[in-house]
Amino acid sequence: MTMTSPAAPDGFTWTLPAAWYRDPERYEQERQRIFARHWMLFTWSGRLRNPGDYVTGTVAGYPVFVLRGEDGQVRAFHNVCRHRGAQLLTKPEGQCPRLVVCPYHSWSYMLDGRLKRSPDFGSAPAFDPDEWGLYRIAAEEWHGLVFLRIAPEGQGLREWLGPIDALAADYPLEQQHWFAEKNRDCEVDWKTYGENYLECYHCRTMHPGLCASLDMERYRIDVHDEMFHLHAPKRDGGLTRGVYFYRFPFLMLNLYDWGSSIATLEPLGAGRLRHINWYFFTDVSPEKAAENRQSIDWSAQIVSEDLDIITGVQRNLNAGIYQRGPLSPKHEHAVHAFQDLVRRGMTDHPAPAHRAAAE
Repeated sequence: MTMTSPAAPDGFTWTLPAAWYRDPERYEQERQRIFARHWMLFTWSGRLRNPGDYVTGTVAGYPVFVLRGEDGQVRAFHNVCRHRGAQLLTKPEGQCPRLVVCPYHSWSYMLDGRLKRSPDFGSAPAFDPDEWGLYRIAAEEWHGLVFLRIAPEGQGLREWLGPIDALAADYPLEQQHWFAEKNRDCEVDWKTYGENYLECYHCRTMHPGLCASLDMERYRIDVHDEMFHLHAPKRDGGLTRGVYFYRFPFLMLNLYDWGSSIATLEPLGAGRLRHINWYFFTDVSPEKAAENRQSIDWSAQIVSEDLDIITGVQRNLNAGIYQRGPLSPKHEHAVHAFQDLVRRGMTDHPAPAHRAAAE
């Protein structure tokens, strides 16, 4: 489904209630009903070059890790030992040559998640090691990026990405290389961030540098169900040509001639998040380093301008005076579509069931 303006009986629609952006109980429901069923950007394939390479982190509030198997496949698991619940891998990244060994009681797992050893466990006829492999998480790679899905059932990654693959065809994702990472913890709800990203009503006020380089008169947002395509043609003499995608709930792909700014959010609770931003370039040679850093500074400045203003928005959402407001039918139709996805996610989808152990 593609749309550029939702139905609005009175010429505008209302925002979500302010309480939705600060309620811990609602956040917990979002974590289980929305985050867990969607694909989450987790890392990039360059960190998993060799069998046994692993990366740890958190997805939808769940401690997880991904690793490269001996067969070259990327797999993901909950970072929890099936014996007594210990955290298996404690470093941000590293190498497991052949086995994942629990630091608590030395239970050991193969790189595909199967239980290999439970030393000195004792006689227990009903204990079947085949039933005690690691809890598996769906993992797929796309153009050098690694995505995870907590829910045991759901769309495949390419189906979930929908038209993004074709729409991004003019930008050489496969030819880009990781260059830098910029992260920032913020007192901002994930919905507050997403809504800001999906309108440029604020751009002339907040982003003069962006408006100087792009033709804002022809800026528009197309909505394809859960995918948003944002694009503005290059202004004559502007700095760069770009195309922008936002995939609900919070994947952001900003593709430029020089490379990509790829971002996601890690919600940390109601009204709190970590903004994670990776920068990839087609040319990462030392001769291009200064120019690449200039491009990063340009992109990071826009992110900083957004985070500064919406941090104040979140304070007022928390304070309880502001309740809700009207959305502009001209500029904020994508915000309305985003909020409708939030409503649907909370009502149409139950929390995920038991996560299947490794086979």
